[in-house]
Amino acid sequence: MSAVDNLNALLDLQPVASLAVLEAGSPAVSLVPFVVQRDPLRFAIFISELSSHTQALRQDNRAALMIHEPPTPGDPRSNHGLMRVMVTGEAEFLSREEALTQGFEPLYRAKYEIAEMLLGLADFHFCQITPKAGSFIQGFGQAFRLSGPNLDRLEHISR
Repeated sequence: MSAVDNLNALLDLQPVASLAVLEAGSPAVSLVPFVVQRDPLRFAIFISELSSHTQALRQDNRAALMIHEPPTPGDPRSNHGLMRVMVTGEAEFLSREEALTQGFEPLYRAKYEIAEMLLGLADFHFCQITPKAGSFIQGFGQAFRLSGPNLDRLEHISR
């Protein structure tokens, strides 16, 4: 598979991302389920109003996501060469109607068995993260800067 194919598979198949936000001026990280749309690339997370990351995003909409493959069991070296993508961007809260119209709600329903129950909770909101920049690590010595509307233009990073 090409690097772009690996990148897209990672985005499509992984269920959870690490979300980084600024919380009272300090970095904070949490885990969030996500769905992805392309043309242009956008992520949507479905988060509770009760979560500290929701409050942080309401104060400062800058956010970062990291999505990675799981380590290979029995291979302690795999922890250092995990395939991963990191994006930085801006978050925007969507109404339920906007999430439905933009296709995020159907994607969320299709990806997560628990979606029906969560979608019934009034304190949960869809939040779209539009990436501004990104990087992709395919493994050792295979690091790329990402650009383009789908972040699918890869520039190999070398010395």
